[in-house]
Amino acid sequence: MEERDALDGGSRDGFPDASVATLARLYREHPAWRSAADRLDPRATSGVWFSHRPGEAWRLVRQGGTTHLLRGRARDPDLVFRFTPAAIDALAETGDGVADFAIRLFELMIDPDESRRVGFRAVASFTRLARRGYVRLLVQDGGPRVFAFAASHGIAGLGALRRLVAGLVQMGPYDWERDAAD
Repeated sequence: MEERDALDGGSRDGFPDASVATLARLYREHPAWRSAADRLDPRATSGVWFSHRPGEAWRLVRQGGTTHLLRGRARDPDLVFRFTPAAIDALAETGDGVADFAIRLFELMIDPDESRRVGFRAVASFTRLARRGYVRLLVQDGGPRVFAFAASHGIAGLGALRRLVAGLVQMGPYDWERDAAD
């Protein structure tokens, strides 16, 4: 019932507000996001939080070839994100390519304006992220534009990416993750 509630209940489109509905639609329908998700292992999952809905845990899961945003904590997420309404609006304006999406998401992760910043943490090891297709997605589909963006921010090559992921995994959960109700 929980999954059905997240998909169909509540507001007209099944989500508690326009920002949550927009993010769910982007993951489900946006060409870049669909293309990226199609290249990941079906077991790939992420935890999702919203700055304007503290204490609510959500998760992204793949079902029947579609990505769904569902209520509740992800059991074993690869990644966790915290979106602000302004970040969701910025992501909604992203181009159709995987590189467009990846670069925009990375830009928002380091945005100095907290109202636009996407909170991010890697939970899974670099090896698991590679096995589930995230690294291949960045390398093959993101290509030179993603590498150039990463290099301009001090991440030059897979070794540097591996070290970054290891550091993100070791930092542990943010307060907004620990405070989430299930």
